[in-house]
Amino acid sequence: MRFTSNKVIELGSAAFRQWRSTHSHCQYIHGYNLTANITFECNELDDKNWVMDFGGLKDLKATLQNTFDHKLVVAGDDPEIETLRKLDSMGLAQVVILYEGVGCERFAQYVLKTADTYIDEATEGRVRVQSVQINEHDKNFATCYRNTTLEKELTFTASSSDTVAQPINIIAQNDMSVNEQPVQEQSPTAPQKQGATVNTNQTKTGGMGNPFAGTSWG
Repeated sequence: MRFTSNKVIELGSAAFRQWRSTHSHCQYIHGYNLTANITFECNELDDKNWVMDFGGLKDLKATLQNTFDHKLVVAGDDPEIETLRKLDSMGLAQVVILYEGVGCERFAQYVLKTADTYIDEATEGRVRVQSVQINEHDKNFATCYRNTTLEKELTFTASSSDTVAQPINIIAQNDMSVNEQPVQEQSPTAPQKQGATVNTNQTKTGGMGNPFAGTSWG
């Protein structure tokens, strides 16, 4: 048998721009109050007959909100990335760089990878994330699915890359730094610390404590 359950997590108000969309106003910085509808699946229920104990998702929610809530999310290949970085260094925005790109589809991919890593450890492999739907509002949304379910090897329909967003001030590529602060690189198996971050696929600035301290990815 296979069981599923769903949890909607509010990611918060995020601003971003899709610079390649030169034919539309999406090329300009704009924002939405994003939500993530996460579908969990398993073959065996827990001792409470649940797929997933939603009360155990607080740290995951904090990590996701730290990536999106009141952040300016920037594509890693944005030609104006240095200008956007200056907004962070000037204290005008908290910039998060997603190196795989921005938009609902890429946000869904990032949340799927991050949530699946968290859930795999929290349930000792009993539960997997089947899909993630990101909603801009009630008329616009996009979904990322696993190519295969309930398998250890993760593959995703959105991309074959394993990189994920990371905060600017806290996480960046090896040769990157912000405000002369050391940066760290984030992977799909290690959710970012809260605060400014730069992911191998994404980056963010800011500065909150690590909600996963004490876990294997803390």
